[in-house]
Order: sequence, then C-alpha cells, then structure tokens
Amino acid sequence: MGVRRAMDILLDAANEKNVDGKVYTDGPLIHNPQVLEYLEKRGISVVNGQTDLSKSTIVIRAHGITPTRRKEIEDMGAKVCDATCPHVMRVQSIIKKYAAQGYSTIIVGDKGHAEVVGLLGYAEGKGHVVQELDEIEQLPSMDRICVVAQTTQEKRMFNEALERIKKRYANCVSFETICSSTYKRQDEVISLSKSVDAMIVVGGRGSANTTRLVKICESQGTPTLHIETDAELNFDKLKDFDTVGVTAGASTPNWMIKRVVEKVHSYKVGTYGKLLYYLKSIASFFIGSCTYVGFGAASLSFASASLLGVKPRLSFCIIAALFIFSMQVLNHFANKEAVALNEPARARFYERKQSLFVGLGIAGAVISFILGFILSKSIFFCIFLASLFGIFYRLEIIPKSLSSIMRYRSLEQIPGSKEIFYSIAWAVSTVLIPFLGTTKKFIPSLAIAIAFVFSLSFIRAVVLDIRDIQGDRILGKETIPIAIGKEKTKKLLFFITVSIAILLSVSTLLGWTTTLGYYLLPCIAYAGAYQYMFQKRIVSEGLLLETIADFNFILAGIIAFFWQTNIF
Repeated sequence: MGVRRAMDILLDAANEKNVDGKVYTDGPLIHNPQVLEYLEKRGISVVNGQTDLSKSTIVIRAHGITPTRRKEIEDMGAKVCDATCPHVMRVQSIIKKYAAQGYSTIIVGDKGHAEVVGLLGYAEGKGHVVQELDEIEQLPSMDRICVVAQTTQEKRMFNEALERIKKRYANCVSFETICSSTYKRQDEVISLSKSVDAMIVVGGRGSANTTRLVKICESQGTPTLHIETDAELNFDKLKDFDTVGVTAGASTPNWMIKRVVEKVHSYKVGTYGKLLYYLKSIASFFIGSCTYVGFGAASLSFASASLLGVKPRLSFCIIAALFIFSMQVLNHFANKEAVALNEPARARFYERKQSLFVGLGIAGAVISFILGFILSKSIFFCIFLASLFGIFYRLEIIPKSLSSIMRYRSLEQIPGSKEIFYSIAWAVSTVLIPFLGTTKKFIPSLAIAIAFVFSLSFIRAVVLDIRDIQGDRILGKETIPIAIGKEKTKKLLFFITVSIAILLSVSTLLGWTTTLGYYLLPCIAYAGAYQYMFQKRIVSEGLLLETIADFNFILAGIIAFFWQTNIF
C-alpha cells in the first residue's frame, strides 16, 4: 500500500497546475530501476547534493525521513509533499511519544535502510537497531525500552528478537508495527513455496522487502530465483521443475509481474501441454489482433440497426468491423509505451508483426472508406470525418508558448477524453452508419440506440482503464479513473448501467424503439456482471477481462439475430 500510495501522491504533485518548479523525490521513490527510468522521462528526479530546491516540490517517499531532514528541505525553500506510509507514520509517533518520556528505542530492522534511518531520527539520540539476533547481547544497559519493528520486517524474526530483548530488559514495552499486508504476503509466500518445485521472486535488488521474500523462500528449502525483469529469466534453471511459483515485492509494478508470469506460463505449458497451449495461442491471436473486437463491432451494428427498425445489412456490419478494427490496431501503435506497460504480451505480439498490422490497420480504414462511398456520400463523409477527428485527437493544437494559460494542448490531454471519444467512435460506426444508409429522417430510436451503444462501449473502456491505472499514471495519462478516483468511477459506472437499463425499458414501452429493446436488457445486466467480477477480482488481469467485456457486443448481435428470426 505504502509504495503505491506514494507513487499516486508523486504523480498527483507532478500533474498539479500550480507547481512552479520541478518535482523531486528525497531518495528513490521505489526500489525498481525500470520505474525510476519512467519517472525520469516525466521529469521527476531524485534530489542530489547540488540540486537547487527553491520553488520546487519535494515528495517524501513511503519510508519517511527524520525531522531534521524535513527542516533542511523546508529551509531550502521547497514545498514538502509527504508520502510517508501511514504504517511508518504510526511507528514514528510511537517512538516520538516514548522518547519524550525518556525511553530508549530498539528497532528490529535493517541497518542503513531508509525507513530505519528515518525512525532513528525520532528517538532523540537514544535509538538502537537490531538486524541480527546475536546483536541483542551487545546492546548497552538501558532502564526503559520501547521495541518496534521495521514495517517490512519478517514476523518470525521480530517475535524471536522481542523474546530475547524481554529476557534481557525488565522494563520493556513493545509494539507490533509490521505492516499487515507484509506478513500476509510472507505467510502466502511460505504456503506457496511449500506447494511448488521452484520459486521466482520479482523485484528490485535494492528492495529490503523483496530480498526478504527471497530469504523466506530459500528457508523453506525451495530453489529460488530473484530477478528484476523478465529479461533475466533463465529457463535452463527452470527446465527440471514442473511447477513454478511467482511472487513479487511490494514495490514491483503490476506490468513487470505480468511479463514474468506470461513468459513462465508459456514456457511451462509449452513443455507439458502443447494442445492446450496452441488452443490458447489461437484464442490470444484472435483477441490480441483485434479481430475479436472487430467481430463485436459487426454484431453491435446488426443489433443497432434492428433497434432502429432498419433492416440490417452486411455492408453496414463490415464497415463497422473494419473501422473499429483499424482504430484499435492503429491506436496500439500510437500508444506503444502504454501498451508495453499495461499489456506486455500484446506489445510483444505487435512488435513481432508490426509491418503486418500497420498494413492491416490502414487497409481496414481504406476499405471502409470505399464501402462507405459506394453506399452513400453521407456514410463516406461520416467515416472520413471520424477518421480525421481520430488523427487530430493526438495533435497538439495549442502552441507550447501558451501552455501556461492552456494546460491541455491536445484533445488527448483532456481528462476522460479517451473514454468519451472511444465511445463516440463506436456509436458512429455501429449506429449512425446504419441510420444514414436509410431514407428515414430523425427518429427517437436513433438517440436511444446511440445512448445504448455509447454506454456499453464507455463501460467497457472505463473498466479496462481501471485495470491499467498504474501504468497510465506513470505515463501521465489522465483517464477517468485517474481524474476522479477509482471509487467515484465505480459509482459513475453503476449510475450509467442503471440509467441505460431504465432508458431502454421506458423507450421500448413508449414505442420509441422496436421491441428488441426489452431483449437487449440482458446486455446491460451482463455489463453489470463483469463490473462486479472485476471489482471482486474474480477476473482482473490479461486478455480474459477484455474477452469477457467484448463478448457483450457479440451478445447483442446474437440476441438481435434471434429477434429478427422471430425465435423470441
């Protein structure tokens, strides 16, 4: 919790409009070189001795600092942004309280660790650190003792140290200050280590939390490999093990863990389950290549035409499929860095087939233009304007010289624009094109159909953005979950889900749409169901969530097909 919270505070500070100077961290925010590289690209640096801190913002990392260091930073004219972990703050307050009463402090932790150094600053010069059990006998005589633990300390080590300290010092008060998530993770790692043939621990080598997990795995007699990235995986060391467990330090980013898990999984499955592996590879290709979502667009076009009371045509479905396919594919290349962080497997897939997919994306757009032109000029201009808008979406229209007045220089930089324009693109391609292909004038069903499609695609986009929130924050993207927070986003999605269900029911009852409106209500329920599954972490990672979300579009097409054939 502490590191992720600190990262959020840091990125919020970097995105503040009223920040005049640079944003720094007082020491590395996270023990992970790869993440620090991304922060450097954002212009966020670590303070060094020569740094001019006047008018700058200094973010105190999760480990905390000493009161003396805090005063130094403030005296330099910097604004302090405190991202100290709440668990660490609790330990600081305990030490401060008992030091004021004349107690000496013993911290069971790693000597020289940033958190321990910060805690010692509250002990008023009467602090001692115990890293190894035999150091307890070397401690000086003390009258009154306050014993605490580094928040990432191993629980068994602390308990044993505490037992020995109490035997030596009669007047002793102690506090269980190990972070609950830390010892839960340690217990889970012990349990996992016992059930597998080998363990992989992912995380920075400078992370005390990660190296402690390595020691815990090794203490169970399980062969353990400590790596920072998937590039360090040595499959020669894993070839003799059938079952491999993967865990990670608290500061290890999700995308890094994903990369390791995907690599290990593909290697081990390829070893003993080729048929299953090949079937999964075919499914991954179908979904990862955006063919699946293109089919979803065709299905939704069929459903939209039926809801409008327009006869569905194959040409409408093909245009929708090609337009959405090309939009998705070309967006992946335009957002390479984000895809690499949030969807590492897909990023590698597109990197290997870059020329093929760029060609397919362009071909899809061109063919949709040609089909639109053949059908009618209005459809052609609709597709052309939508594509033109997609191009201008990323262009920085506002000059850099006006950046002090206008924070957002392009449409892409406006918070929440990604999800809104994505949903508009779906509504245009699956609703507006079938409508323009008829001779009908404006009808109420057009507004209802647009609202239905917009809502389904908006819910889908936002749920996936909640999944990718960590990577998007590091890259400085302001999606809706980042702009208003996860909890408010969940409430927004619930409101939209309920609202569209009511709108669809009422509009069908009033005769504004065909009776298909009643039969499309399961699609709204389905959207609510996968939101619930995601929030409860029943489904949360990889292409599976995307597969489930995109099936809603196909479900709409299936329902519309049965409705058209009078099966309902």
